[in-house]
Amino acid sequence: MRVNFARNVDYWLGIPVCFVLSAFHRIQKIFIPGRFEEIEPRKIMFLELSEMGSAILAYSAIKKAKETYPGAKLYFWIFKENEDSVHILNVIPEENVIAMRTNNFLFLIIDVVKNLWRIWKEKIDVVIDMELFSRFSSILSYLSGANIRVGFHRFSLEGLYRGNLHTHKVSYNPYIHISKNFLALVQSLRANSEDTPLLKMDTTSYITTVPKIESDKEAKENILRKLKKINGQIDKENKIVILNPGINDILPLRRWPVKNYIELAKRLLKDEDVFIVLIGLKSQFLDVQFVWEAIKNKRCINFAGKTSIKELIDLCNISHLLISHDSGATNLASLTQVKMIVLFGPETPVLYAPLTDGKEIIYKNFACSPCVSAYNHRRSVCRDNRCMQAITVEEIYSIAKNILDRC
Repeated sequence: MRVNFARNVDYWLGIPVCFVLSAFHRIQKIFIPGRFEEIEPRKIMFLELSEMGSAILAYSAIKKAKETYPGAKLYFWIFKENEDSVHILNVIPEENVIAMRTNNFLFLIIDVVKNLWRIWKEKIDVVIDMELFSRFSSILSYLSGANIRVGFHRFSLEGLYRGNLHTHKVSYNPYIHISKNFLALVQSLRANSEDTPLLKMDTTSYITTVPKIESDKEAKENILRKLKKINGQIDKENKIVILNPGINDILPLRRWPVKNYIELAKRLLKDEDVFIVLIGLKSQFLDVQFVWEAIKNKRCINFAGKTSIKELIDLCNISHLLISHDSGATNLASLTQVKMIVLFGPETPVLYAPLTDGKEIIYKNFACSPCVSAYNHRRSVCRDNRCMQAITVEEIYSIAKNILDRC
């Protein structure tokens, strides 16, 4: 589904549905108060639908749930195209990852019904809704039938209405990393649900992390073999630099200008040991091909759509550097030892910086930035992302060269 269509459905349909369900929930609490008593979780489901990167950044929250409730079974509900980002973390049993298709609105409705039927049969008793003020996820968490539903609540904020469907209402904090916001959701299970707002305890001292995934020798050889099929000159002794141009990104404001990637690639390729690998989704292959043709160098490979998520991990494990705007690719790369240069503009690294030591964050701190946030459903009036344009090729090249010189 297109992003704007999904937003419109979430707004025009989501608001009245949330209102009706909230009214029903209030009446139900009057007549069946015992149903909403606190319980010791037996089956906990994380609900994070739309963001592959957020699923990865939820790792510490999931681990915390496992530590706090060792006897509980864990589940994860996510859109089909992001499913592998949960599998790669290896913290949720594969059979407990519940996915739904989004390539067709009818398929989405069918999968919602199928997923809810399975969830009812599983008798999930806790849902942790990690979506940021999405009405759709709020509705799903309520329809799951779980006795305990944890999620972000607007409290005194205007707008951002998603009903009154969560039993544990947590204040979203835009000044701490999103991984610690997710952690607050899990820790709210131990809190008094009547506290307003949750969570009334410190989470900033808790170190959030992601696992490191080291590809085995065979996996590294296989991904190198795939590269060699496209360009037989590449070798494991070369310095491999991954570029993620982000053409047709779902949030185009995040992109660094394509002409800058082209110029940067040309400068990096002056070093004859360097190979450039361009990545992107399968649907972006032809757009990335345009970048490849503009670079005009035999040591540049268009690899868009050529890898699974696991193979992208393998590619990072044989590469020396990844250069990208803030995206799911950078969070996947954070699971490896590859060095990264990550470009931020409309969003803030305070919230979304990859959880790895091997990163260089570039952010220009414009007064209008971040303009994309949970508070505007990641929609901005900006049509001229000067915060990204202000990042120069020379600046990125200098950092990249220093990293590659140390390899």
